[in-house]
Amino acid sequence: MARLSKSSFVRGTQCHKSLYLHFNKPELKDVVSENQQHIFNIGHGVGSLAQQVFPGGIDASRGNPHEVSEALDYTQQLIVSGQQVIYEAAFSDGKTLCYMDILVFRDGGWEAFEVKASTRLKEYHLTDTAFQYYVIRASGLDLTEISLMHLNNTYIRRGDIDVNQLFTTVKLTAKAKEMQADVQNNLLAMQKMLLHNEVPDIEIGHQCTHPFPCDFYGYCHQDEKPDIFTGVKSVSKAKIEKLRQAGVNSLETIPDSIRFTAKEWIILKAVLNNEINYNKPALEAFVSQLNYPYYFIDFESIQPPIPLYDASKPYQQIPFQYSLHIVNNPGEALIHKAFLGTPPIDPRPEFINTMLEQLGTIGSIIVYNKAFESSRIRELARDFPAFEKALLGLLTRIVDLMVPFKQLHLNMPAMKGSYSIKAVLPALVSELSYAQLGIQDGGTASLTYMSLYEDTDCASIEAKRSNLLDYCKLDSLAMVALLKEIS
Repeated sequence: MARLSKSSFVRGTQCHKSLYLHFNKPELKDVVSENQQHIFNIGHGVGSLAQQVFPGGIDASRGNPHEVSEALDYTQQLIVSGQQVIYEAAFSDGKTLCYMDILVFRDGGWEAFEVKASTRLKEYHLTDTAFQYYVIRASGLDLTEISLMHLNNTYIRRGDIDVNQLFTTVKLTAKAKEMQADVQNNLLAMQKMLLHNEVPDIEIGHQCTHPFPCDFYGYCHQDEKPDIFTGVKSVSKAKIEKLRQAGVNSLETIPDSIRFTAKEWIILKAVLNNEINYNKPALEAFVSQLNYPYYFIDFESIQPPIPLYDASKPYQQIPFQYSLHIVNNPGEALIHKAFLGTPPIDPRPEFINTMLEQLGTIGSIIVYNKAFESSRIRELARDFPAFEKALLGLLTRIVDLMVPFKQLHLNMPAMKGSYSIKAVLPALVSELSYAQLGIQDGGTASLTYMSLYEDTDCASIEAKRSNLLDYCKLDSLAMVALLKEIS
């Protein structure tokens, strides 16, 4: 019989089919994406730092948690020998297995601490801790307390990291006890399911992505056939499903019982009738508010879970790069400027100085999704008060180029209701494309910049920096092209 670990138990509570495939057809898993691997690495890094809250411990896994028998034996040796702090303590009752992030003996009893890289308690954390409480107790250890340690998003770094301030501890013993019957029932159901020699017949649905993206998603969705509504945005998912069920393939076949907003009708006309929506007065009104010089600017940021710099907190957005295209007067040549930080130096002071100098004091600052750049500017003003007045002064000049597309003043069939720049640009300006770039999205840009903190190969660093500059440059150049289209 398969021995269920914490991760496999959590997997099983999400979907029995995923659990069955995990044990019987692991080769069908999706390839781990770079972004997913980054999430795993974050968890390991935060877990290692949390150990400093309880220093002097010994790692029972000896760095290799796959050596289960050795880890189980070593854990018991450490407990018997009087070791009071144990990292990655291993426990099993023969049918279940868990590794406890931190195990501490104090006040006459054993306390367990599960470490998470999140900034708050989440529902699935309760499943984690309830399972671990069950396994540790079933293995014979009289656990008196089990808690969750997560990052404190109110902690602001000043100097060296203060681990006692960085982490918040939430006691979950009472809740874990309440959930023991559920844990046992789920374990029995999973173990019974795993005894069968066939894949459980479970339809694809919400559980494919919640609370985690399933790594068998590609396998389970391989037979899905795209239809005319695949990828359509800004129309209610429930309404889209009703259209599919009704076999709709034209505007004329839409049932009268399904009601749509005015914006949804514009999108459906584009999707079903290939209609372009062009609201000339609204577009002219948008352009008329702009004042020369035009400054087209795009930011990129990282969100390190452990604050890297003073005046920052866990997962704070740290802008590290911008690309700026400038048009001083109608008909004049386009000017390009850029900034890219240099790890491990805090990029923000130079980012601020360079940006303020290049943006001047007059003219429209044109962005795509005003909420992002405006929020970063406000945060910079808060964290660097010497620049507060100048930074906040930029906000009144910002114009959001996303607005005319979000409001469907210009909507093309190829956009499918999306107003993302990645959907709008190819629909309107086919000669500009992200497809040939080494970096094609903001998430990859962030990961690339973070990788520079560890990279020591000069050629690799140069290539990454070049890719970052090219990607961000296209973002601001795309705005220049889109404004030309709506003008």
